[in-house]
Amino acid sequence: MKNIAIVAKPHADNIKGLIESVIDFLSRHGINYLLEDRAASVMGVEPASINEIRELSDGAIVLGGDGTLISAIRIFDEKEIPILGVNLGRLGFLTETRIDEIASALKSMISGEYSIEKRLKLCSEIYLNGDVTFNASVINDVVINKGALARIIDIELFVNDCFVNKYRADGLIISTPTGSTAYNLAAGGPIIYPTLNNIIITPICPHSLSNRPIVLDADVIITMKVLNNDEKVFITYDGQIGKRLDKDEIIKIKRSPYYINLVVPKNRNYFSVLREKLGWGGN
Repeated sequence: MKNIAIVAKPHADNIKGLIESVIDFLSRHGINYLLEDRAASVMGVEPASINEIRELSDGAIVLGGDGTLISAIRIFDEKEIPILGVNLGRLGFLTETRIDEIASALKSMISGEYSIEKRLKLCSEIYLNGDVTFNASVINDVVINKGALARIIDIELFVNDCFVNKYRADGLIISTPTGSTAYNLAAGGPIIYPTLNNIIITPICPHSLSNRPIVLDADVIITMKVLNNDEKVFITYDGQIGKRLDKDEIIKIKRSPYYINLVVPKNRNYFSVLREKLGWGGN
């Protein structure tokens, strides 16, 4: 590796010291670094442009929580570089490397002696009268839900143009395996092993108790339409990007041709991560 991008959560504890230690490590090993705007603001220097980061980076280190990592993944989008997430947050399902493991993880990364976990991404397009009005890549989930004072909403769901159901619910979650431990889990959806190629559909507080989560193969195309034209209905992507759905807009979701390449710690065990993060019993 010649160039590594540094992305950071700007208000995390001791974040400047952590960035300095990463810069020092990379410099001592002859690796160039590119500071994304949040890391650059902490250091008081000019950031590298998004185009420079996308074109030049051979890898990335993200200092923060899962939200910071998700935003970093979106920066690279079509570029499948290895991304190392260092957990400065609370849960950290994606950012698994601890602060005290940064040096060893970076050493493995620049020497090429690291393990990659490939994660599925989705892409979503919103159509109106046959034209694309909005698109986004998806790491965790797509959520359609009603406004704070809106009534229950009706959502038609099709898979590969086959009608599945008309959901009467507070909303609908379309999740990747990576996102299965996020909003999907809170809404009663299943935990899916993160490297599987599946899509999970989970209703939010459905009117009918028979409306249960569905796990699909990732190669399907999902189409949704909200039937309530008089209600405020919103669509959000990974809890970071969103818009109000306009009348007659149609949402299509399919797998992205690009994967997330996460650098995972040595001797990492996904089930021990689940036990720790979800507070399960047992040793």
